[in-house]
Amino acid sequence: MKRDHYKVLEVRREAPLEEIQHAYRTLALRYHPDRNPAPEAASLMRAINEAWEVLGDSNRRREYDELLNRPVLHPEFAASILLAARDVLLRGGWRVLEDNPKTLVLENARQKVRVVFLERVDHTALAGLARQFAEFCVVLSLRVEGPVGSSATAIDLLRSECHGASLPERPEGSCRTLFAPFL
Repeated sequence: MKRDHYKVLEVRREAPLEEIQHAYRTLALRYHPDRNPAPEAASLMRAINEAWEVLGDSNRRREYDELLNRPVLHPEFAASILLAARDVLLRGGWRVLEDNPKTLVLENARQKVRVVFLERVDHTALAGLARQFAEFCVVLSLRVEGPVGSSATAIDLLRSECHGASLPERPEGSCRTLFAPFL
């Protein structure tokens, strides 16, 4: 997120629409490039317009407020959870075909699975990963955002929830068994 729209418009987060609209109009008159020759006036006006577009629309404002209310995970906390999940998978008895900091490719009885470790995943990221790789793709993430409907699977590690496609089920060492510790 680039800027806090409430700070740009100089209003409280609880401000009613009328107050937000009044603040927008006041700032727009002050910083419009036709009225303000300052070099930064145009960039401030863009920020003011962007803030108004979001906060002036009740649906967009609700989505924005939800985004602001999401807890921010400390990078070391996120990294330690993803590293622990990686260790669990490596002890799962599958053969490691590829091992990179953000990706593992595992194989068991001719079944391959690519595991991608991400702090956050949404539908767009998951769909892109599914198209990028030939093998079935599972994303282990700390946050799954939005509806996820894809040929890949996302597992939200903090909530133990599976999103997207079902894990492939084969009798000889299934993906479901490999990922059972997370669900």
